[in-house]
Parts: sequence; structure tokens; C-alpha cells
Amino acid sequence: DQGLALNAAVLLEDPSSLERMLERVSEIEEEDNLGIQAVSWRKASGIVGQFIVLVRVVLYVIISITFLVALVIINNSMIMATMERVKEIGTIRAIGAQRKFVLLMFLMETMALGIASGLLGAGIGAGIIKALGSVGLPATSKQMVFLFSGPRLFPTVEPHHLIFASIVILLVSIISTLYPALIATRVEPVVAMQAGE
Repeated sequence: DQGLALNAAVLLEDPSSLERMLERVSEIEEEDNLGIQAVSWRKASGIVGQFIVLVRVVLYVIISITFLVALVIINNSMIMATMERVKEIGTIRAIGAQRKFVLLMFLMETMALGIASGLLGAGIGAGIIKALGSVGLPATSKQMVFLFSGPRLFPTVEPHHLIFASIVILLVSIISTLYPALIATRVEPVVAMQAGE
């Protein structure tokens, strides 16, 4: 208690081994009576740790709402594109294309656009995060200094974040295209080819 350092943080290479390591430290403490106590970072941080969890939950809610809005926008765009291409779909169906082919055609178009836009968005986002990570985001108040654990926050991005974001964008694109694609498969060739502009 009278030493230079009262607390020490240990970063584990494998975070899943936290409970095992806490038990091991407790065993050593019981054997040697060193006067140490090991706790997880959440317990040690108290209300600060709970606040960080709350911030993370709020961010996930915001991301979910963003993806829901994107799903609706993509869905509306694809419905409009389907309605504008009724004659073309009817012609394709009249020359022998099956419903599965039309469905696959719409899904492949969406996948191509989703992959291209996902990779482009992930690349731009990673570039912005990398630029901000080298400069740092300044804390503009005492509360922000406390939240950032210092005067600046240096954000980072990992490859698994980019992969996860790209996969989610692709899934949102495909899900939002299913309904317009099903509408396209129901287009009757004769009615579509007779439809006026």
C-alpha cells in the first residue's frame, strides 16, 4: 500500500482466458499471501466501465437504424427499377427465361453493386479512420478527456471490422432486393410486352 505503484494493468494475449487467469492469481495469493487482488477491467473501472458499455450499446443502436434506413432506400430503388423494366423482363420471359433466372438476375445485380459499394465504402472508411488515428481526435471538454482516457482519442480499424461491415452491407442489399426480385418473377410475358410506356 505504501509502494510507488498501487495498481497494475495486465493485457492478455487471449482475452478469453481472463477467468482462468483471475483464478490462478487468486491461487497464488492464497499460497504466498502477497496482499494482491486481481479483478477484471469492468469491475475495476466501476461506473466508467458501465458507461463504456452504454456508449457501445448506443452506437450499435445507431448502426442498426442506419442499416434499416439503407434497407428501405435500396428496397424502394429496386422496386422502381423493377417497374421501369417490366417490358424487358416480359421480353426475357417470352424468349424462354424461367422465373428462377429472373430472380437470380436481380440478386446477382444487387450482389455486384453491394460488393462494389461495400468495398468502396470500407476502403474510404478505413482511410478516414487511419488518418484520424495518426492525428487523433481532440477532447473538447473535461468529460471527453475522461471518456477518451487522455487529451486525444486515436481510433483504429482492424481487418475483421472491414470484413464484417462488407458482409453486413452485402446481406442488407440482398435482403432488400428479395421483394422486388419476387415482383419481377411474377411478370407475365404477354401482359408486360403489351404494356405501354
